Amino acid sequence: MPMDGFTLSYLQQELSVKLTGGRVDKVNQPERDALLLLIRNSGGNHKLLLSANANQARAQLTAQVYENPTEPPMFCMLMRKHLLGSRVLSVKQLYGDRILAIAFDAIDELNDHVEKTLYLEIMGRYSDLTLVNQQGIIIDAIRHVNSEMSRVRTLLPGDEYVLPPRQDKLTPEELTAPALEERLRGLTMPLSKALMECVSGMAGLCSKEVCAQLGLEPSVPVSELDPERTAQRLSDFFLHAPQRANPVTLYDQAGLAVDFFPFPYRSFDPDHQKPMPSLSEAMDAFYLGRDLRLRMQQKSIGLQRHIKSALERTEKKKGIMLATLQSSEQAEQNRIYGDLLTANMHLISRGQASIAVQNYYDENAAEVEIPLNTRLAPAQNAQAYYKKYRKAKVAEQYATEQLKQIEKDLLVLESGLDDLEKCESSADMAEIRYVLIQSGFLRPDAAQRKQKKLVEGKPYRFTAPDGTVIEVGKNSMQNDRLTLHARGGETWLHVQGIPGSHVIIRSEEPPKDDTLLFAAKLAAYYSRGRNHPSMPVDYTLRKYVKKSANAPAGLVTYTNFQTLFVGVTPEDQALILKQANQ
Repeated sequence: MPMDGFTLSYLQQELSVKLTGGRVDKVNQPERDALLLLIRNSGGNHKLLLSANANQARAQLTAQVYENPTEPPMFCMLMRKHLLGSRVLSVKQLYGDRILAIAFDAIDELNDHVEKTLYLEIMGRYSDLTLVNQQGIIIDAIRHVNSEMSRVRTLLPGDEYVLPPRQDKLTPEELTAPALEERLRGLTMPLSKALMECVSGMAGLCSKEVCAQLGLEPSVPVSELDPERTAQRLSDFFLHAPQRANPVTLYDQAGLAVDFFPFPYRSFDPDHQKPMPSLSEAMDAFYLGRDLRLRMQQKSIGLQRHIKSALERTEKKKGIMLATLQSSEQAEQNRIYGDLLTANMHLISRGQASIAVQNYYDENAAEVEIPLNTRLAPAQNAQAYYKKYRKAKVAEQYATEQLKQIEKDLLVLESGLDDLEKCESSADMAEIRYVLIQSGFLRPDAAQRKQKKLVEGKPYRFTAPDGTVIEVGKNSMQNDRLTLHARGGETWLHVQGIPGSHVIIRSEEPPKDDTLLFAAKLAAYYSRGRNHPSMPVDYTLRKYVKKSANAPAGLVTYTNFQTLFVGVTPEDQALILKQANQ
């Protein structure tokens, strides 16, 4: 769920306990809109993620591993200058809203202690992360906001930092029974909506859950309730809310994490809510893999657009070549017309529009009428037909050769489009780009020209029910490495007839039925046909898989194979995603 102020209040408690007094040992910026601080406190290391991403802005402690860029961004360098070696003074939530303020005790150039504050504003597409000095002046913001972008306030280095405008709602400090009763009186809207209007930090899901916790109907109009009694019950709930902390992760029926809560929510099935040691760990379970996939999707948008454009051009070229082949079917008729005109030259007069002659190529020797160009001599008419024949044959040969190359190009492009969906790291994406560059669809940029060796991405690694390791290639280059480096007796799998991953069962013993089935489902899931209810998956020993010298990356031929028909259920998908994200 998007992080609301109510959930953030629980996270603030957690961060305050674990980080206050801690020392900032590392500062990294894994993404354009995210900062990762390594804070050492009480003998342990804590990775604090502060994300201003429009879709999933949040703060949390994380155990996930993030890939850092080879060159740290300027914002990261500046944060290192100001925060490295500093100590966390406090972690506060402002006004019960989606604003987190982390104060640091830092050392300036004169070796004096100064206080600097990092503000995380969780506001959807307006989310931001801003470092402010002791005088309230902005040192820098991860996303600059100028006067043209906002009439309310600017977020630029050197400007005075101004908090977002406060909403006319009760903060946790102001939330007393009389104050809430005064707000509720006279309202006619449903109770859950009234909570959102009156109490700071209340999102729709959260306000409905507060009602459920108190046994109140969220849709009942406030005017039908006793304002004094309702306000008192709500006030007591918020007063004791911090003691309710008991984080859970919500899972769907397939076993996929779909949300996280600071305590078990009565508005959801308790059997699908798994207790977690901390709210940060509940968030990690929810964001595991999800955050990474979203980032890679954002990074791959340009490449995806380029591949689709190249696919469109290649498909159009294929249509032209097929039309050329179709028209070349008339070539033989032109040759016959030339032969018949040559044989009957004595019967043709100059200026004649056509001539009917006996077709000795026809088994019935039927008469055929041949159109003539009135401006050409009889012999020139015959030569014109021969010329058309030769031109059509050359075009046919060219189209045949081009179609072979076009089929290879389409395979490269379709595989590249499929591989982008499996991309999990910069190395994975670099391999996809490399294949496209080698195939002539992309030009290498300056950074790639300087790079001496391509960093190899790692394939997926799964464990079958019996403990056997199964590896799955994420792209064409990984498919090649995985297959060509496998042992001859290992089992190789691939979906039949469409782009997909190569799958290797890492054992030379004949696989058990459930292991083979799991591997086949992996091959089906990591292919273009993952949603088909019954996909044919071929399997054979690696020694029967061959690769031609000039074949595109990932393209092989195989023999001595058998075929399984499998479908991937939601439960299978949940198991696959869970293992893939470990």
